[in-house]
Amino acid sequence: MSPARLHFIFALIFITLCCTSTNGYSATRIDDITIAPGINPSGNSNHGYAEYKISVTNHSPETMHVVTLILPHDHYTNASDRIREITRSVVVGPDTTAQVSILQPPVALHGDDLAIAIDGRRQGEGISLPVGSHAHGTSHLRASRMMPGAMGFSTLPLALQVLVSRNVDTLELYTNAGPLVGTIPDRSGFRFSSSAGGSSFTRTTTSSSSGPTSYDLIDLGFPVSAWSASWLGFSRFDGVVVTDEDIQKMPSDVRSALWEYVECGGALLLLGGDNLPDDWAARIEIPDESAGIAHNHIGFGECIVSARKDASGLNKDQWLRIVYSWVKTTTPWQTLYAVAEANTRFPVVSDFGVPVRGLFLLMLVFAIVIGPVNLIVLSRKKRRIWMLWTIPMISLITCLTVFLYATFAEGWNRYIRTDGLTILDQRSNRATSIGLTAFYSALTPGDGLHFGYETEVTPQVVAATSIPRSVDWTHDQHLARGWVTARVPAHFKVRKSEVRRERIAVRRGEGARLSIVNGLGADIDQFWLADTDGAIYFGRGISAGAEAKLDLQEDMQLPSRGEAGEMFNLQLWDPTVNAELDKEIFPEILRDEMKMHGAPLTDDIIVSVEESGRVWKLTDQAWERNYTITADGPKSQLKIHSGISGLRGIFASEDWIGNIDRLKKEPEQFLKSGCYIATMSASPFVEDGLRNTTKKSYSSIVYGILNEE
Repeated sequence: MSPARLHFIFALIFITLCCTSTNGYSATRIDDITIAPGINPSGNSNHGYAEYKISVTNHSPETMHVVTLILPHDHYTNASDRIREITRSVVVGPDTTAQVSILQPPVALHGDDLAIAIDGRRQGEGISLPVGSHAHGTSHLRASRMMPGAMGFSTLPLALQVLVSRNVDTLELYTNAGPLVGTIPDRSGFRFSSSAGGSSFTRTTTSSSSGPTSYDLIDLGFPVSAWSASWLGFSRFDGVVVTDEDIQKMPSDVRSALWEYVECGGALLLLGGDNLPDDWAARIEIPDESAGIAHNHIGFGECIVSARKDASGLNKDQWLRIVYSWVKTTTPWQTLYAVAEANTRFPVVSDFGVPVRGLFLLMLVFAIVIGPVNLIVLSRKKRRIWMLWTIPMISLITCLTVFLYATFAEGWNRYIRTDGLTILDQRSNRATSIGLTAFYSALTPGDGLHFGYETEVTPQVVAATSIPRSVDWTHDQHLARGWVTARVPAHFKVRKSEVRRERIAVRRGEGARLSIVNGLGADIDQFWLADTDGAIYFGRGISAGAEAKLDLQEDMQLPSRGEAGEMFNLQLWDPTVNAELDKEIFPEILRDEMKMHGAPLTDDIIVSVEESGRVWKLTDQAWERNYTITADGPKSQLKIHSGISGLRGIFASEDWIGNIDRLKKEPEQFLKSGCYIATMSASPFVEDGLRNTTKKSYSSIVYGILNEE
């Protein structure tokens, strides 16, 4: 028997032993309180939130207690960019058990164990709870002190994290999906790791262009009934694999959280899913079953449904679609920018540099005054002894002048800029939002940032400060310390899913005339509506709460099925690109640009010339995907016909803002019957985050799905 086969067998035995062992950690009692850690995160995830689930029991029959959970108890390092502590306080009544979740944003924790404070008194010893390796790859990039170069950004190694239920055969997934992940060759090695909270099975290789590539199939060690009731608990996974039996056994809150994860850009593979839950089926778009599986785009994510109950029955083409959906989920999180580059791409303030010239002149005047001038004046007055007080006085005046100069040159302003896209499903009253938000403050805000419990906040820049960060989940998601510092722009990607009642009401007048009532809570700048017959109507300048008539756009029409969102334009301004394509050479600049637009590529690329200097065909052999590139005018203005599709394609890109802007420029490419697009100079669906902001800039787009008439 071959060594590889023996390796598979031993790994499978090890998985079985881990999955059948007792999960969780031993409970610890302190006076009236018992702390029992539950799920802790495994795997090497680099985005999303990692969840720690902890049970807190109050045994007192009469007294309630305030219990504060602090993670971690012990610190291993003083690394500059890290979360020093995450805290959450909960009031536990007499003879009551509370289930508490602590969520770790995508910044590393370097420590171990759980600290406890009861009624404000911190206990001496920590409770055993290993801290996972979530965001350690991200922390490594931030700690490298990357300086802005030609591109000003760094790319994370591709590391897919896939959550699988205990009813799914992990070995079958590796056998079928393994060779298709990125450019991983069949000769790649395996490593297996486990923890008391579950197990993970990892395959690793090295890719020439993107560094180490790996994927983990993660079993939390618990049945699906114990999975997270918050979509943030799933946010760090690039894919989730469950069976129809799992869906039927899930509590309603877990099932709802899983679906919100899909709507926020996640990828779900459902095996044996002939009958979807009613609350899911009503929100599914018409599936594409060309590959023998139901491939559904749901919000910003996708749900792939196979009637087969086992993974071994899927063919290569089906697995290509499944694995590619995992890659698209992780694509938006693979890049970190230097501060200057981030502010160039998404400016929150026009200039945040130090006023070098003014300060230099001030220091020059200070040196002249405190030295020669001071000495000459005192010598003439024959009062050189006064230097004992004139020098400190001049220094104090200079310090005050520098402070006032820096303050009045920039003021006391706090800046915020937020651009985003919201899918408002009026059928289910769900609002799913993605976007960028950036902050700038002349002084470090003492209160930090505040977001809701359902908002994911991901830093986009390399750390510019050595201040460790802290998070408190007691009243909201309070990013308390180290997230925004004085005179340094802070950029974040945000995702959220929530229940909202805002809506557009459509009224039909005589003939084909339509009017709407703006119930979105903000003024609408531009509005497009696709009627059930495919006609597109337009309106502009619609105040909040007002009714406005729409005009039929006879020159606009919906694209035929399969064409929507499958084309984007690139302006490279590099005349050598066309020449390289004519030589059947793939320019690396195209890889970066296509990834920014939601079309990630592997290394296995073939270029063929269809028409010299005009048309080329790009084939990604590993993914078996084809792209057509057409030169449109001078200076390498290229049109690329790709496989990206609609709102999912916008999410699965690194340039969210540039791609979101396509909805304004090409609304007919994204609209579907019974849907609308509204642009606003407001941000009704994403919270401000920074309080007492003086300078605000908002831009948002709502993609609405109307109730069925």
